[in-house]
Amino acid sequence: MDRLLAAARSCWGEPAGGDGCVVAEAYDEDLRVVARTLLVARAVCGLLSARLVVLTGPEWRRLAEAFGAVGDIRPDVPPRALVTSRPERAVRRDVPVVHVHGTGSLKAYALFPDQGSCSIEDELPARVGAFFERQVWPHRELIRPGAERVAWRAKSGYQVRTDTERRQLRYYGCARLGLDPDRPTIVVFGHAPDRDAELFGTTAEFAAADESANWLFLDPAPVAGHPRIRGVTGGLSANLLWSMADVGVTFEDSDLPAFGIPVIQAGWSEGAACGATHVPGSPSEHRLLLGEAVARHAKGESLLGPEQRERARLWLWLRRCGADVPSQLVPHWEHGDDYAQALAVNLRHVEHDGDPLYGAVARMWERREPVLTRFDFHDPIGLATTLTPSRSTR
Repeated sequence: MDRLLAAARSCWGEPAGGDGCVVAEAYDEDLRVVARTLLVARAVCGLLSARLVVLTGPEWRRLAEAFGAVGDIRPDVPPRALVTSRPERAVRRDVPVVHVHGTGSLKAYALFPDQGSCSIEDELPARVGAFFERQVWPHRELIRPGAERVAWRAKSGYQVRTDTERRQLRYYGCARLGLDPDRPTIVVFGHAPDRDAELFGTTAEFAAADESANWLFLDPAPVAGHPRIRGVTGGLSANLLWSMADVGVTFEDSDLPAFGIPVIQAGWSEGAACGATHVPGSPSEHRLLLGEAVARHAKGESLLGPEQRERARLWLWLRRCGADVPSQLVPHWEHGDDYAQALAVNLRHVEHDGDPLYGAVARMWERREPVLTRFDFHDPIGLATTLTPSRSTR
């Protein structure tokens, strides 16, 4: 930690200054999350010529000061921006909010309340969906090869190669759980009890009354002793689970539609409006979607259309590639235990003035875009050159 503090001081020098401040919330226990939050906040400070104020616990106070934070104060006036890894989604804000994500190289979503106060929960999915329609979907032919590569990597835990293998695993899984393999199987996962109670309750009620499908809950089963409902908390491998699943009901983001498994999105996610999943707007709509999904799969059909699958692959590509910004300052998430050492080396030896992080933050801020991006989607020629792999002319 001493090496990291010294490297941070040598990188940043004098604290950021100017009118107003940018507030960073750094309450996480993981250094990787805290460092990303501070780095993005510093980039926003430079863009706005503002001071950095960090709200954190005593364990990260010295690190925040090494990154140029002013004293342990709370601003008397509204900040010019809030940078956080744990946003309160339902809280309406009057200032821009940047939500820094974990995993990957560097990911962040942003919400700019230019037409009045708004909340991430109410506004962000629609704005991400609009960005997807403007900047990603029109370039689908160009992005498709990259999207296929990303999808191939993303399914590394799923090693089934043929339909025959999938059927064999499906029969094995159903036999292991005492289920009828000839019925469609619906997999329910990802719900948070304090947030998704209404639609989860609707799902559980539908499953208990349904006579046509098997139901797997990746939580404790909501109905005990039901012949077609099982709770499988961590008991199935990805190969077995994906082979058994005909439909997913999720309360978070999911990659399943990119691999041909339709998903009913019963909970909130940033990409809910990108067209990859079926999103019910009420319990009654949710029941109709569940009924349609079971009926279609009982006939050997699917709730997932070809365009929806392509949208799912493009959304997967955007999350894992297009919106994942490589930075020489920010070590990759997978450094794990070596993260502090890697960050100290980067801060000591990388000139941060021209780092891609700063260009990406500037693009997002100037254009009021809801997502930090690796590429400049407003430059079609540059985008084509960047996304097309170079080929030998010999």
